[in-house]
Amino acid sequence: MKFYFPLEDGQQTLDRLNDHAPLEPFHPVVLQFIAALSQRLIKLRQFPEIVALGYWMRKANIALLQQQWVETSQGRVIKARGTVFHIAPSNVDTIFIYSWLLSLLAGNRNIIRLSSKEQPQQHTLLQVLLAELAEPAYELLAQRNILLTYVHNDHTTEQLSKLCHVRVVWGGDSTVSAVRRIPLAPMASELVFADRFSMSLLQARAINDLEQDKLVQLTGQFYNDAYWFDQLACSSPRLIVWQGTQDEVKQAQLSFWHALEQVHASKQDELQAALQVQKLTTSLWLAASESATGVRNTQAYSSVMLDMVTGDVRERHCGGGFFLETIIGQLQQLAPIIADKDQTLTYFGYNRDELQQLASAIQTRGIDRIVPIGRALDFQEIWDGQSFLRSFTREVVII
Repeated sequence: MKFYFPLEDGQQTLDRLNDHAPLEPFHPVVLQFIAALSQRLIKLRQFPEIVALGYWMRKANIALLQQQWVETSQGRVIKARGTVFHIAPSNVDTIFIYSWLLSLLAGNRNIIRLSSKEQPQQHTLLQVLLAELAEPAYELLAQRNILLTYVHNDHTTEQLSKLCHVRVVWGGDSTVSAVRRIPLAPMASELVFADRFSMSLLQARAINDLEQDKLVQLTGQFYNDAYWFDQLACSSPRLIVWQGTQDEVKQAQLSFWHALEQVHASKQDELQAALQVQKLTTSLWLAASESATGVRNTQAYSSVMLDMVTGDVRERHCGGGFFLETIIGQLQQLAPIIADKDQTLTYFGYNRDELQQLASAIQTRGIDRIVPIGRALDFQEIWDGQSFLRSFTREVVII
């Protein structure tokens, strides 16, 4: 194992980790630490994903979480579970921070296993994090938090799993399946975040009614949802569902994709040749399927129009600006398309009542979040349908 924190005596700190009592939820030192870290992160303008994380950590947002916690916990005895073992993914650099901070807010000790894959965002984030943790004011946290990495090794994962009271696994289906085979302590619980699939719902008429500046603004927000993390985040849209008549949709598509190309060009993104070839290859492969009715390939994106979205087509998605598209005439026609793996639905052109009716009509396990376009990557305390703060705490019942 390689210890990022503490740099010295890492194994000794790990051996003694559970000797330190958990903290009370929303401990003042934790609140101070998160506020200080937020101020550091929002200055890293070259990494918009990290800036977004910093804004999520701002005092006002954490204070709202605390207020909600106090209101729902009034008169009850709720304590931290103990030690939480976080296994971070390799494709989304910042996601482990969210679950770790919520575990901190719950009062837990933490072991964070970071990916050994070198990425600029993770390196920068880690340097800032370690610098703040090393401050004398956060000795309470330094005693209760360990950041490390190791090559995939079931024996090491089992050792760390036996120390924890909650194990959090971020990764694809194969990662989750592999880790689930590794035993936990009998009293421990587990949260897993496996492969998910997300989509956007666009009302063609609403797109066609937009003035040009509003359309560019919308596609800019869509760009952030889709292109950050190379479209590999679980909440990044991969399927676009257009609602309207054929003529309305055709007009909306022309406007939307043209505006997205303009946004993409303004970002001056580095075009990776291998990814461009992969998108082209994937689109051509899907074009041969019976459900495909059209294909578009540009530098900014690739898309395949489908009259039916099947499971095997979904699994062919390669990321990096590759989109599946389909058309529905009425909103209720979307419900049968939703599959168990579907997580986030971003939308434009719909009111709350329409979205609530849609959510009620879904019969599968799919869709845990319905948010406006531009907010796909906004992390929330409730994720994949479950509350982190509740999962990271336990209640003592007194009768």
